[in-house]
Amino acid sequence: MGALAVALTLTLGASSARAQACCTATGSSGFGVVGRCYFAALASELSYERGFGAFDAKGRFAPLSRAEADDVVLALAGGVRLGTPMLQLYGSVPVRFQYRDLHGLPAASAVGFGDSSATLRAMTLEDRMTGIDLSRPATLIPFVEPFIGVRVPTGRPATRSSEPTGVDAMGEGGWAVSAGVALTKYVTLSTAASVTASYGRRLPYSVERGTRSSKFQPGDELDVRLGVVHVFDLLWSASGFVSGRFTAESSLGGAGIRDSQTRRIRLGAGVERYLVFPTWQLGLSASLDPPLAGFGQNLPFAGTTLSLSMQRNFTW
Repeated sequence: MGALAVALTLTLGASSARAQACCTATGSSGFGVVGRCYFAALASELSYERGFGAFDAKGRFAPLSRAEADDVVLALAGGVRLGTPMLQLYGSVPVRFQYRDLHGLPAASAVGFGDSSATLRAMTLEDRMTGIDLSRPATLIPFVEPFIGVRVPTGRPATRSSEPTGVDAMGEGGWAVSAGVALTKYVTLSTAASVTASYGRRLPYSVERGTRSSKFQPGDELDVRLGVVHVFDLLWSASGFVSGRFTAESSLGGAGIRDSQTRRIRLGAGVERYLVFPTWQLGLSASLDPPLAGFGQNLPFAGTTLSLSMQRNFTW
């Protein structure tokens, strides 16, 4: 049996890596995204978020003192190709359980929906997944996937919180529309690098100020993610990433709110395994906000996130 396993590995190693590459080239680039080889996907993700500090308006970090912030998030997602492998629609809905124990205030918890999202994504160029060969210009072409999305304010914003701790605030508060592009390039047969960037326009909404309401205009946002994924064999792959989210100054009643910009830079890594290839896929990932000045701005809770995901892929 051992000799047979070695023989199979030597014979099928390259084709297995190529098969895994095909199925992870786009599927690993976002929660609920339909992988390159599939017609549709359903996914669930359970996350635990633990806050250990905060970033102020100047980007300085301070550990939480006599405070606790814990969140558990169950997110459901799914996607489907729209009659062609070149176009897909996917979205997600999160349910959040949040707990806050802040010094001087009674501990409190809340359960509710976070903000939902939907995205339309196209494939305009395809990587041949053979790695880069400088003598062959065609091997330099990456996967190019432009997309447009909408975020729906299904979560309660901080401006409408009814709790002193703000524990029931689970959303941004207004609609947002975004556009971006995802680039994925297989540098070798088994290792790919990716870049995803999007610009989001956050739409204004009304907030109550005493007996009257005012228009609150959140600042627009820029999201960037750099990642690398390595395919070990037909079943296993691992990835690492750095992501950044930056928002511009907000305004209230037409007047800019000083030092209201936000910044969040995160580092993370994960592993994925096919429990049953190519249908059932399990993922484990961890990410954190580095507790260093400049990695965040205006973040009341910075910390770590541990996520466990399960995805069911549907083939053509």
